[in-house]
Amino acid sequence: PLAGALDAAGALALRVRRAGDTPLLVMLTDGRANIARDGSPGRQRAADDAEASARLLRGLGVRTIWIDTSAQPHPAAQALALQAGAHYLPLPHANARELWSAVRHVAAEPGR
Repeated sequence: PLAGALDAAGALALRVRRAGDTPLLVMLTDGRANIARDGSPGRQRAADDAEASARLLRGLGVRTIWIDTSAQPHPAAQALALQAGAHYLPLPHANARELWSAVRHVAAEPGR
């Protein structure tokens, strides 16, 4: 489930922060949730779970890059990136140089 992945990423970021380091999350997903957090099928419940997890991730204040792996930029991925407070980058329009530049830019942002 996408919500579970977001929850796990947030937990990992907190462990990194507690260890005295600065976490930077790079999420690679199309943002289309189809399985709820509890493993049950259903897109609406899965989307609701993913949105809640994205908002929790934003609340952690962790620098995050959301790479949309869809063949075309997808509104669901962009919406979740916004809810997570992440820098959104659609993969179909990015190359290795742009990805590296985005990671460096977000990593250099002050205050998170």
